[in-house]
Amino acid sequence: MANAPTSHGERETALADYVGDKVAELQDRYRRRDSAALAAMAKLRRGVGGKPGTDPALWGLTLAEMPEHITAREVMTRDERDGASTVWERAAYDAITLHALHQQSRSDRMHRRGTTIGTATAVLGARAGAQDAVRARFHALGTASDHDARLIHLRGLISQLRGYDIPLDYARLAVDLCRLDDGTYADRVLLAWGRDYHRRPATTSNTDNTAPAPGDPL
Repeated sequence: MANAPTSHGERETALADYVGDKVAELQDRYRRRDSAALAAMAKLRRGVGGKPGTDPALWGLTLAEMPEHITAREVMTRDERDGASTVWERAAYDAITLHALHQQSRSDRMHRRGTTIGTATAVLGARAGAQDAVRARFHALGTASDHDARLIHLRGLISQLRGYDIPLDYARLAVDLCRLDDGTYADRVLLAWGRDYHRRPATTSNTDNTAPAPGDPL
C-alpha cells in the first residue's frame, strides 16, 4: 500500500472523490439518455436500502474501483475482515443508490457540489409550503438511532427533494453517512446539518458536479 493515505481525513476525501465521480458520470450519461446508464440507474434504484454486496448486479456500480486505501484489510475492523461490509462501502453504496432515486426522470443534475442535506431541506420546506412537516422529517432523520432507521427517513426526504427538483451533494452525503455510521465526528455532522438548515439560503448551489478536492473541508 505504498503512498496510500493513512489518516482518517484522507480516507474521507477519497470516499468523497469516489462517490462524486461515480454519480456525476452516471447522471450525465443518464441525462443524455444513454441506454446503459438508464439500465444502471434502474438497478441502483432497486437497491436503495439494501446491503453492499448482496446483489451481484450492483457490484460493479457501487464497489468497482473503490480506492484501495479505504478497502484494504489494514484499515478494516475485525468483523469487516471476516466479511462484514465496511462503513466506507455502506456509505458509498447508500449515496450512489439514493442518488439514482433522486435523479429518476429528472433532466437537471440532482448531484451538485455544495448543496448539503441541511441546505436542501430548508429549500424544500420553503418551496413545499410545509415547513413544519419537513422539519419534523428532518428531525427524525437527525435523531435516527441506527443505520437502517436513518436510511428510511433519508429515502423519504430525498423522494421529496426529487419532487421539487432540489439537488444534493452526494459526495458530502457519503462522508456524513460514514461519520454517522461509525460514530466518528457524528456530533459535528448533526451540528453542520442544523446550521445549514437554519441558515435558510435563498437558492441552492449551481456549481458543476465535482467531488470535494483533497484538502477541501468536508
